[in-house]
Amino acid sequence: MPMATHTLIIGERINPTGRPRLAEQLAKGDLETALADALAQKEAGADVIDVNVGVPGVDEVPLLKQAALEVADATGLPVCIDSSDPAALAAVLSKLPEGTFVNSVTGDEEALEVLLPPVASTGAMLIGMAKDMSGIPETAEGRIEVARRIVEAAGGHGIPPERILIDFLTLPVATDPGSAVLALECIRRAGPELGTGTVLGASNISFGMPTRNILNSAFLATAVEAGLTAAILNPMEEGVVQAVLAADVMAARDPRGRRFLKDYRARRAAPRLTGTPPPPDEN
Repeated sequence: MPMATHTLIIGERINPTGRPRLAEQLAKGDLETALADALAQKEAGADVIDVNVGVPGVDEVPLLKQAALEVADATGLPVCIDSSDPAALAAVLSKLPEGTFVNSVTGDEEALEVLLPPVASTGAMLIGMAKDMSGIPETAEGRIEVARRIVEAAGGHGIPPERILIDFLTLPVATDPGSAVLALECIRRAGPELGTGTVLGASNISFGMPTRNILNSAFLATAVEAGLTAAILNPMEEGVVQAVLAADVMAARDPRGRRFLKDYRARRAAPRLTGTPPPPDEN
């Protein structure tokens, strides 16, 4: 799947963490809310839909396969299968279309050995997390080194850097004031030093702070300028998608603002579907 020139928006809503009603439905094999979330995220501007069905006690492989296929069919968008279990990701991947995103693999040799062969054979996009069994490195150099191990291992299986997105892991600024600065340094270095794209879970940065959508929007705008490839976020959160689209305009990644204007017109035409109020009339 060729990487888009604009910042890809990966919708994060299909995740049972902190969502007891969704978790309860998934435990029963009920995908009603998951599919509704998928369609709502597409309407709000998502390019890819993340699918996580990690509920304790659930046989993740058949449920993840079913959910991913139904979300892809309902939305017409690529899916990003999301699990902390590399074996589950590997088992599901062969059943999904080429261009599926796989979230994620760490720098641990065991995880790489399980997941890299099916990623190589299916043409999937790989998300690599800059951590290993020893944890998340505290320095940019340490995270770059873990990412380099992932890229080199992937290359050994014929997976080029262009099919890899590295998540350099954003920790909350409420507890780690330098977290955003460190992540931005890694994003700037990834292309020149590793040849990969980058992805981040945007909402992590604001955990524990008020008016989180404002902090998330500010962080995303600076990350886009730094060269971010994709953002995992809640597209239903007010202003966040617009911040990414506006940042793409300013970074010359949206020629003539076509994507920004398309979104603007869609929000004026159907504000209730996008979850945000209509923008004011143009002067």
